[in-house]
Amino acid sequence: MKIFRSFFLAVCLVLSAAGAAFASPSAPTDQEVITAFQNAVTVFEWFEHQPLPTDGNDKKDSGYMIYYSVSDTNIRTMAQLKAKVHENFTDALSSFIISGSRFYREFDGKLYVAPNGKPLDPHKGTTTFNIVRKGADRIELQASTPIMQDPEHGKTNVVRVQKVTFPYVKTEKGWRFSYFESLE
Repeated sequence: MKIFRSFFLAVCLVLSAAGAAFASPSAPTDQEVITAFQNAVTVFEWFEHQPLPTDGNDKKDSGYMIYYSVSDTNIRTMAQLKAKVHENFTDALSSFIISGSRFYREFDGKLYVAPNGKPLDPHKGTTTFNIVRKGADRIELQASTPIMQDPEHGKTNVVRVQKVTFPYVKTEKGWRFSYFESLE
């Protein structure tokens, strides 16, 4: 009887742990949505303001742009870069992000970057977020960013608030963002 009770308790613990592990993909917590957003920001910014790092040692000239080898040890090829993008965004948005970028090229099986990100907007203040659950397969992360008059010259009064909604949708591959833009 003692063995049966121990076995039953072990099965219950395994099932409860499995339930906890699988609860997230079907209904991510607010913290998981925020974490997913932070990961998506990192990846998206590789194509906007913060290209992947380079050591500058190996360069290729494409005729209109000079590319340097990427020094990130986790992303060495275009296929690995595309996989990272697809981990965070829907297939349609991933294709749009990748096809619209001139930052990255692959030469001889190695990823290269043109390290010329866009400048940050000094008028944008600190963004606040609100999570709205629209259904079992859609969550919206609503961002509000204050736009200041002229912070470089001490004028930090807010002239307007920029609002952006980031749809986080359930796909066959898991939860992904279906729209994204930089808040920088």
